[in-house]
Amino acid sequence: MVDQSLLKSEDAAKMLKISKYTLYELVKRGEIPVRRIGRQLRFDRDVLKQYLRGDAEQPPLNEKGGNINQTNPQNTLRFVGSHDPALELLIDFLKHSSEKINLVPSFRGSMDGLIGLYRRKADIAGIHLWDDQTGEYNLPFIHYVLPGESVVVVNLVQRVQGWIVSPGNLLGMNTWEDIAKEELRFVNRQKGSGTRLRLDSFLRTNEISPAAIEGYEMEENTHMGVACRVANGEADAGIGVQSVANRLGLDFIPLFHERYDLICLKELSLTQEWQNIMSVLNSDHFQHAIHSYAGYDTSLTGTYLMGGE
Repeated sequence: MVDQSLLKSEDAAKMLKISKYTLYELVKRGEIPVRRIGRQLRFDRDVLKQYLRGDAEQPPLNEKGGNINQTNPQNTLRFVGSHDPALELLIDFLKHSSEKINLVPSFRGSMDGLIGLYRRKADIAGIHLWDDQTGEYNLPFIHYVLPGESVVVVNLVQRVQGWIVSPGNLLGMNTWEDIAKEELRFVNRQKGSGTRLRLDSFLRTNEISPAAIEGYEMEENTHMGVACRVANGEADAGIGVQSVANRLGLDFIPLFHERYDLICLKELSLTQEWQNIMSVLNSDHFQHAIHSYAGYDTSLTGTYLMGGE
């Protein structure tokens, strides 16, 4: 007799109102328990109900170790997503703006940012997710993770990512293919980050085993963390943004340009807090401040890419 409490993948995804892609990502990250019956996956209905209520997840923490799920005081918003120095700059600008908005960050990666929005554990997500099939940033993943949700997407910056290496680039790191150099000691970004997903996509396409890369399991949650590992001699190279390499006096070799966007649910975009954020994004002072960092393009900063008025 079939256990009616166990659901197939498609039924579990339907119950959670997410795509099967997102369901598998949650399983991979250990957020949703799964039973394996032969080659098939089965999900416990009661466990999924707990997940929907939020009982199955430990509350995410901000950078100071505080619970970002606590009731927010006025003008305080929760950010979950990818790290970027320009985002840190935005936080400082908002904190010192006339409205004094407190944007509390949790740098947990792009995928966690979208999942945080879906579960209402974040007010704003910051993502830079490249989709191989469409050649598009971010929008395909928003449709995967937030199907049917009314969202707003605004560009924060366009930026360059590349190899962060010690001065002199002694190993001659110049292209993606150099990840396979036997003598390389690598430092990685955390699972779920846009940078990590872009790297893993390259490895799969080129049939390079992560096990062959020394340091693949050494993870950092921020670009600065990667740069510090290189500066301290713990790694020869990592992938990150140019601004942190310059700040620590390291060499930088460009690999790709990308778009970093901010995402919120439609209801937040109708608030005065969001309008204040948009005012800062479109201000000359903020954009000039970004230009003081290397490797950034503000030609789309503050532009609505989806859901704008």
